[in-house]
Formats: sequence, structure tokens, C-alpha cells
Amino acid sequence: MASSLWRITPRAAQLNTLAKSFTSASAVALARNRPSSARMRIPGIEGPQDVHNLSEIHPLLDHQPVVTNQEGNYALDTPRLWPQDPPLDHMLKNQADDDVDESSLPHGLTATDLRRFTKKALIVKRTSNMTTAGKVPSMYAMVVVGNGQGIAGYGEGKDDEVARAVRKATNRALRNLQAFDRYDDRTIYHDIDHKFHATKIQFRSRPPGFGNRCNHYIHEICSCIGILDISAKVWGSRNPMNVIKATFEALQKQKLPEDIARSRGKRMVDVQHTYYGASE
Repeated sequence: MASSLWRITPRAAQLNTLAKSFTSASAVALARNRPSSARMRIPGIEGPQDVHNLSEIHPLLDHQPVVTNQEGNYALDTPRLWPQDPPLDHMLKNQADDDVDESSLPHGLTATDLRRFTKKALIVKRTSNMTTAGKVPSMYAMVVVGNGQGIAGYGEGKDDEVARAVRKATNRALRNLQAFDRYDDRTIYHDIDHKFHATKIQFRSRPPGFGNRCNHYIHEICSCIGILDISAKVWGSRNPMNVIKATFEALQKQKLPEDIARSRGKRMVDVQHTYYGASE
């Protein structure tokens, strides 16, 4: 068995012979930044020659050079085809279209629109399911996406690999996009007290320039939605999944001035002036 595993095939013997035919002068020339077409000794040919295509020596060496200089010769000093800084389209590490297929996009949303969406993987952890066969490990991810203009969503994904779990969560977040109302495109319309299971959250609207002073998960969600001035306090359970879900539920339960005016039978102008000190 061992002799059959270490048996040298004819093709391997040919490659070994060709490799030994190249002298050390080629390695020295490459170290001095000379062209890779350095002079080398070829069996059966007297004197050094410049070889640009190794397939001319033997069909086994059929590698074709890709990087060439102005004369069309392969050279080490030729700039790389791929620049040191890749194009912006290939650097969208924080964009939602990085791991999204076309079938997962909601109606009316194109792939170009996703470039305005920010993707944040807030939770990535390892989980284990206990079965009769033992523990079955898997990866769990929760991703929040948003365009910073009042549209955001979250999704959950689970898979054996982290990348695929994040991909599933991203696709589900894009299918669950929601629109959030913002007062003056910067804060919420009123204070909110919301409870989700054992998690209690208090949201407070703040004046311009106050910033987002809240739980770090709520801070990331507000950044995706486009809320700039808000304060929040989490009471009870601070489980990350509960905090994220409670935040989305609470921000969806805002009462708009139109709803207040309709329920109280008042004019929109009076409600705006009473609640927000504006006559518009």
C-alpha cells in the first residue's frame, strides 16, 4: 500500500526534470527586480535564451502570463491590474446589498436602492441544540438594516456558518422593512413607555443637538432609522434580542398629530400648536 502511494507517475517525473533544468540564475535575476523572463538553461539548447512563454518549452507548462508591460512582456515592475484601493462597489462591507440576492428584495426595491441601506449585525453568537444524538451546534445572527430616512427592519438567521447566518438574517430584514415616523426628521413625536415580555423601555423625545443617549443596541437601531435626538432607559431584562424587538415595537406605536386631531375632533393646526408649539 505504501509503495503505491509514493509511486512517481510519468507526468510527475517530467515536471521534476523540468524544474531541475532551471538554474539558480533565474532566482537571482528575480530577486534583483529583473523581468521574470530571466535567462535560463533549456535542455537541448546551447546558450542562454529569453523565454516569455513557458508553454513553448513543454506543453505541461501552459501558464499564460496576465500582467504585462507596455511591450507585452511579463515583468515584475509592472503595476498590478487590481489597484491597491479596490473600487467603491467592491468595498461595500457595511452595505445591505453585500449578501443579498434579487429574490429576497421586497416589491418596489431594486438592488441600487440597497446601497443607501446600512447593515449592522448586532448579535452573532453560537447556539447548541440538545438532541438524542448529542449537541448540535449552530450560529445565530440578528441583523438590522436601514436607510437613515425612516425605513428599517430586523431579521434573524441561523446556520452552521456565520456568513450564511448573517446572509439569512439580512434577507429577512429586507423583507420586513417598516416605515417609522419622525418629528422634524430627527426625533420621536412623544415620549413612549413600552413593555416586551420582561423588558421595559422608556423613550424620551429630545431637542436638537441632544444626540442618541441610550442603550447601545437602541443607538444602532436609531442610527439605521435616522433618529438623531433621543434618550432611552431599559428596565428589567436586558436580553439583546428582547431589547431590539421591543425597540421596533415601541417606535411603531407612536401617535401622530393627525390621529390625535381625528380622535379629539380638533383641527390639525390646534394640535400642532398645543403639542409642538408650531402653527404649521
